[in-house]
Amino acid sequence: MNKTIMIISSSLDVRLLTAVKEAKKLGIRTVACVREEDDGSLANADIYYNVNGKDTDKLLSIAKKENIDGILGVWDKSALSAAIIADKLGLAGNPPDSIRALLEKGHFRRLQKEAGVFCPNAFETNSTKKLTEKIAKLRFPIIMKPVLCSSSFGQTVLYNDNELIPAFKKAAAHSENDVVCVEEFIEDSPLLILESDIFVIGDDIIWDGMHWDHRFPETPLRPVLAAYPVTLDKNRETEFKTSVKKVLQTAGVRLGEFNVEGFFTKEGKYFIIEINPRPAGYYSQEEIELHCGINLSKLLVTTAVGDMSYYDEIKNNKRLRRFVLSYAVFSFSPGIVDHIHIDPSIQCYLSAFHIFPGGNPGDHIEDIHADNRPVGMAIFNLPSEEVLTKIRLNIRELVYVVLMS
Repeated sequence: MNKTIMIISSSLDVRLLTAVKEAKKLGIRTVACVREEDDGSLANADIYYNVNGKDTDKLLSIAKKENIDGILGVWDKSALSAAIIADKLGLAGNPPDSIRALLEKGHFRRLQKEAGVFCPNAFETNSTKKLTEKIAKLRFPIIMKPVLCSSSFGQTVLYNDNELIPAFKKAAAHSENDVVCVEEFIEDSPLLILESDIFVIGDDIIWDGMHWDHRFPETPLRPVLAAYPVTLDKNRETEFKTSVKKVLQTAGVRLGEFNVEGFFTKEGKYFIIEINPRPAGYYSQEEIELHCGINLSKLLVTTAVGDMSYYDEIKNNKRLRRFVLSYAVFSFSPGIVDHIHIDPSIQCYLSAFHIFPGGNPGDHIEDIHADNRPVGMAIFNLPSEEVLTKIRLNIRELVYVVLMS
């Protein structure tokens, strides 16, 4: 292809590694940008730079030096930098203001109101004084969350004002700009989230990344199980797709992979919790390809450098419909990892198991309540919905962390 793509991440994240791998398979020269503390050689790119993903000026200089043909920000902290650089260099991407509107949670709620879709009352602040003044305008329960953050870190649901200040400080500590979003918590919020990695190309949206996100009762803000496929009745499918499309069009989004999280209220409205301007975390792209046969990483890389050949190839293809279950394996107690148990009865369905940093034997881990990542990810390719449901309902007895005694 004789093209160069620049991929910016806040770490040696799997999304960076996957994008580099796909680009190299296509003959695209790769430039990886990772944190100063990371060993950039592990990105396996043609060239790497250690640079803060928010340092737009430095990143722009690198982009010009490397004469790039496309750019990707595969992490929240780098999505805005990528949009700004693409705009300045005339590359494929989205207007920077559209990315800002999606990234900042308070701004996102205002965007939803402008688009005319369902959303709760909310405000944002970096001041405990303003917090106590404005909180009277909201109804409890409320949820307090960082304005700029990801992976559900720093969030707290409050049913009264007893722990207001500690929850504010927790959210502010996780927020990139120290600002906290406070909003009415939709009490109907289930332990079942409709999540999707969608792909936008102009006015077209590819919806194949839809899945059910199941959560445990004791950790309702923590995604743990993703189940594919999703089957909706006509009214709910229309509500979901219409709401998401309205928000994206109002924001001015035109290209790329976006992670959508939300759920249906008892009135049948789809409440969009957030839309992240990058792929979902962990190994979501691998799960989606296993489920439907569409390689979103390849689509992301090719369209970023202006190549529409893969999009043209797949846009009218008949999709696969495999039953896929992925499980983010957390420990329910802190301790030292001995091993991760996977019951022999389900090992025949195991498509992949990925160990996360800190999840190896001998590593000390915190429990699922801490703001940390899982020790590993198990991905299962299952023969039927019945088998998927049976494993999902018993997953904690079938797959678990064994700690050293």
